[in-house]
Amino acid sequence: MYRSPTGQYSPMEIRGPWRRHAQEVLCGTSRLVAYRDEVTLPSGGPGSYEWVRVRDQVRVAAIVDGRLLLVEQYHYLPERTMWQLPGGDMDPGDPHSEAAARRELVEETGYRDGHWTSRGTLHPMPGLTPARVHLWSAERLTAGTASPEPGEADLKVRHIPLEEAVLAASDGRIGCAASVALVLRVAGR
Repeated sequence: MYRSPTGQYSPMEIRGPWRRHAQEVLCGTSRLVAYRDEVTLPSGGPGSYEWVRVRDQVRVAAIVDGRLLLVEQYHYLPERTMWQLPGGDMDPGDPHSEAAARRELVEETGYRDGHWTSRGTLHPMPGLTPARVHLWSAERLTAGTASPEPGEADLKVRHIPLEEAVLAASDGRIGCAASVALVLRVAGR
């Protein structure tokens, strides 16, 4: 029997060539839950698989006056300042990813309204988490006042030509993988 994240038991779960037999919660916080699954590996042998559940995220390629909005911010875990597109976690109350993308853009840059286009999703770390990043682009935006969260007090908004953003995606100034992917998708249109 397999024990789901909600604690309920059900028959063994089959995922492609993998079989999950049991699941244990290793740690849970307001930001993440870490699990260990007891599995049958694709080779047929027994094994365990540790993984993390976190909220899905959003990233926004906002174009204002022909320039892309990037935010510059110091990131605690990689211990460096980097550029990335505006975005963040989806909240449990978000009805869909566009609502989260709109909220994050207003919080970080003050820009709102406009015309929005979905640019798909990606799995930034598929071996560690099923979390996705929902990618959006926005144009014809209205300026407003940003209201960053306390952890974003050092955030700086930059207006960068798309060509420079593509170079920044290549040379590492944009350090967020989802931001790199979205910049390249927008540039490829």
